[in-house]
Amino acid sequence: MIPAAPPSLPRAAYQHSLAAGYFAYFTVLGVFTPYVSLWLSAQGYTALAIGQLMALVALVRVVGPFVVASLFDHARSRRWWFVGMAVVALGVWGLVAAQVSGWLPGASAATLPLAALALLLTVYSLAFNSLVPLFDAYVLDCLGQARDDYGRLRWWGSAGFIVSSTLLGQWLARADTAVILEALLLTLLLTVICFLTLPADPPRRAPPAPTGVFLRALRQRAVVVFLAVQVLQLTGFGAYYTFFSLYLQRHGYGSAQIGLLWAWGVVAEIAVFLAAPWLVQRWRLRTLLQWALLGTALRWVLLATLVEHPAVVWAAQALHLAGFGLFHTVTVLLLPRLLPAGAAARAQALSGSLGWGLGGIAGSLLSAWLWTTAGPAVAFWGSALLALAAALLAAVGLRGAAVDRVDPLPALLINQGKFHG
Repeated sequence: MIPAAPPSLPRAAYQHSLAAGYFAYFTVLGVFTPYVSLWLSAQGYTALAIGQLMALVALVRVVGPFVVASLFDHARSRRWWFVGMAVVALGVWGLVAAQVSGWLPGASAATLPLAALALLLTVYSLAFNSLVPLFDAYVLDCLGQARDDYGRLRWWGSAGFIVSSTLLGQWLARADTAVILEALLLTLLLTVICFLTLPADPPRRAPPAPTGVFLRALRQRAVVVFLAVQVLQLTGFGAYYTFFSLYLQRHGYGSAQIGLLWAWGVVAEIAVFLAAPWLVQRWRLRTLLQWALLGTALRWVLLATLVEHPAVVWAAQALHLAGFGLFHTVTVLLLPRLLPAGAAARAQALSGSLGWGLGGIAGSLLSAWLWTTAGPAVAFWGSALLALAAALLAAVGLRGAAVDRVDPLPALLINQGKFHG
């Protein structure tokens, strides 16, 4: 059961406000991830510049959450941190909209200089990309002993991504790319409003493990190998997250279909999270990891060679269940096994920083370079090679480690899956 709600909130509202926070946050990602590259392209930025901007967003993601979390741990009111960070993110895109629309006093509509946009995206990434790990910790504190209910709340994040990416795709079929900026502003405003409804701060969880113990654990071979596998895998996702929409657009896909394809990938990832307990009880984690990596490689090969065939693209998107869903399932199960008790938050932060941060930077830059110098298809071929390299490293480097065991999957670990595609 969920513990008693704070006195100011009925129990149902207590749950609904947390679910609404996830839903709203991921509606922003459902706009930003599939469509911001289209908006940047329409503003006249080159493919290389877009890759550099996305790499900058990822760079901030490497260090930002750690910096913010060190302050957040000592905050007296964590709820207002969420509101403040969402307001900062909204303010950044409000300034962008004011500039490109000519709303500022004495200004005329104009594209932002690359350096100015880079500065604004730095602030945006610091505020927005730090929210989810902090919000996860807050939600788990709210749930207390009922943490198995986390998944029922977190699922709304996936729903938010699907709703916003699908609706914006339909909207773009009837309007120009200016509506992407409008959608960002609307979803960020929704996020601010939903965070304002959050319950009062719950009691904090137990203190973390000593830093020295955590650092010594990082030197284990299995930990080093797995983090390297994660960097390779998520570097390979650079072409997808940076250029997938542009790639489809160049091959004649409409905005509505692009939005549906993004949403279909998220649906596929949800399916594998639901099946995860059954999978993990029957196969070794290292085997599941290799399936995830090989499925990812197949996906990128299909996109590189057969993008002109819609049925193949839909099938390739279904493989998001392997590249993200299954891969992430192994990640959230593996890290608590390899790292000391009381270090779960730092383990997930490190995983995110190296994978989505460092891997995101390398992926954005590498895919932009391949896209510009060798062509779009080659960028996806590069992603396939990275996934294959990760599969080989996992097969050799993780033999005999904790990922070789067949154990029941703790419900909490599955419930902590991040369904954001």
